[in-house]
Amino acid sequence: MPLDVEKFKREMKEWAESEQGKAHLENFWKKIDLKHKRFLRFEEWLKHNDFDKLMYRLILEHNEEYRERCWHSGCEVYPNNKLEFLISYVMDTCEPVNVPQLDCVFANAIWLFRGYYFQMIHGQGTIVNIYNKEDMRKLLQV
Repeated sequence: MPLDVEKFKREMKEWAESEQGKAHLENFWKKIDLKHKRFLRFEEWLKHNDFDKLMYRLILEHNEEYRERCWHSGCEVYPNNKLEFLISYVMDTCEPVNVPQLDCVFANAIWLFRGYYFQMIHGQGTIVNIYNKEDMRKLLQV
């Protein structure tokens, strides 16, 4: 069945002008604005705090007990809210870098932030690896 582009455009425009569409878009922009404000607060926090301490705290929070809780809940290991925020910040504010030593056969992207490589590998799911830039040691995989 071929896609009727003109019909699709017309329906999208009608939806965007409807009360439901306006409410959805308003909510979307509120979320973007909130995310931006959180990023600004985090940047201010970075000026006065040790990022390495934060990283090691996040690594310790994703210990074996945390992994067991994820598995017990029927989930693969995933980043907690704090690490998810940091990953989101790095992805939104940093440009991807090319690190041949970390390349793999799956689609992946790597960002460098404050001495750490953040790698996202996409396959049937997504794996996040965090490496120390100095010695390329893997510090965390979630």
